[in-house]
Amino acid sequence: MKKSIVKSGIHLLMTIGILFWVEIFVVPSARADDLKGLEEPALQTAIETWLEDNDEDSLPILAALAAEGNIAARLLLARIEVTDQGPSNFLNGLSRKERVELFRSNSGKGLFRPTWLKSEQKAGNQIAATLLDSTNTVVNLDAIRVLYEIGEPEAAYDLIREAAGNGSQEQKEELTHFLPDKSELMPYLRALQNPVADFTPGHAALQQGIGGSELQGSKSDTHAAAYFVEYGYQTGVQNSDFAQSNHYYGDLASWIEAAPVTTPIATLCRRYCRDDTQACAITAFGLVGGYYKAIKFDSPMQTLIEQSRYVTSDRAVGMVLRRVSFARPAGASRKLLISDDELRTQSACLAEAVTEVRAQRN
Repeated sequence: MKKSIVKSGIHLLMTIGILFWVEIFVVPSARADDLKGLEEPALQTAIETWLEDNDEDSLPILAALAAEGNIAARLLLARIEVTDQGPSNFLNGLSRKERVELFRSNSGKGLFRPTWLKSEQKAGNQIAATLLDSTNTVVNLDAIRVLYEIGEPEAAYDLIREAAGNGSQEQKEELTHFLPDKSELMPYLRALQNPVADFTPGHAALQQGIGGSELQGSKSDTHAAAYFVEYGYQTGVQNSDFAQSNHYYGDLASWIEAAPVTTPIATLCRRYCRDDTQACAITAFGLVGGYYKAIKFDSPMQTLIEQSRYVTSDRAVGMVLRRVSFARPAGASRKLLISDDELRTQSACLAEAVTEVRAQRN
């Protein structure tokens, strides 16, 4: 086996030193112990490197810090592992054993090491316990509230969807009053709280996105747009009825380019498609799987990396580009969702970027 990744990280730590002045974070005293190590310069250096989309140099340092007892590094590593939607070439090239060594606690053996979240939960870390609660597929309004209280609202995504889909009417009402009016999952909750025929979560997201109280397009245009907003190209590009002639095309593209929740897609398109961002925005939005997938390109841990800092980073853009490049149809499939030639007909500039990413992976 190649040289231990963690040992490589420790070596990098020894050579980093203090490279730049790090702003001291103010952490409420009640949570200071749960985020111990947050202010350590080596951690901030690793985070900055990771935000530059450099896994190879950042993750071994985070792993080394975690092994040395840095709690903030442990929590961040655990969250990166479960939120990464577009693995880098570095991660893709690791064996399963090497990935476990990189991301998991050193308290176990072999391939069955516990996550750092589990290790920290057992040690009494309340933030770790709350983040673990976010992974349970049960209706848990208390966990949603606590995630908002500790500054991790994006981690509540799955819990909110579970409550919206399977909660009682009373729980849905309570959640409606709790969530901000413009919450990214409010459309999903609205559509399922009081179900109306032909008004799906896709209709609700389209309505909120274009800012209209009513959807003014034809029935066929509205249906095609709502389906695209909800699912994107998950069932295949050729199966989508959403085209440039659709009544909502322009408004939807403008929303994707301007909305805070889709900033990584918009940033990607401005970077690679300066003269044709609209087609890029629609295509990328569709390939990542529509609205309810597009809003999940979030900071892995907002108490360590602010959402506003993350969504404009090279990391967020790189993750979206890799997700677009290797998108596959819903269900188990080895076939790519779209070929290079097919993508060129949708957005030539995005296709150029994707072709390069695919070539680097092969």
